[in-house]
Amino acid sequence: MRQKRDRLPKDRHAVASQKAFNTLKLQAAGKKFVLSYTTFQSELCLEELNQWLARQGSLVLPTVHGTHLRLFHVKNLSTELTISPWGIAEPNPKFCTEVQPEDIDFALIPALAFDQSCHRLGYGKGYYDRLLSLCQTSLSTVGVGFHEQLLSPKLPVDMHDQSLSTLALF
Repeated sequence: MRQKRDRLPKDRHAVASQKAFNTLKLQAAGKKFVLSYTTFQSELCLEELNQWLARQGSLVLPTVHGTHLRLFHVKNLSTELTISPWGIAEPNPKFCTEVQPEDIDFALIPALAFDQSCHRLGYGKGYYDRLLSLCQTSLSTVGVGFHEQLLSPKLPVDMHDQSLSTLALF
């Protein structure tokens, strides 16, 4: 699935990112804290949406801390991020305020693949599954990616896997 996503042309990425911005902006409007992500490898880029969320004062981004994710309120993407050892732009805890998982109103979740039942295939470390298990049960979670990431067979699901509320594939 990673190779399939890696092979998508740049113009396909650009069109999908613009559609994601237009769609997800409407869904995120008015939310106090929106969990998003910064692009890793060939994931769908949410940079424009993240800029908009930061201007609205609602952007929350994760950092990897041991075996779990910590969440931080980010107000300025230019000055409050640092590059992790994995090459991912993450909030710098020196400049950002930590947010508790139960305070998230809306969550945008990346993956390698999704199925029709709103399950996701991540990178195998379980970070998002552990995080989502701590969030309020009414939290709206949206799997974000490309149409090409949707699999018709169901993904295998383990007891710890957290399903998403819906998918937004572009």
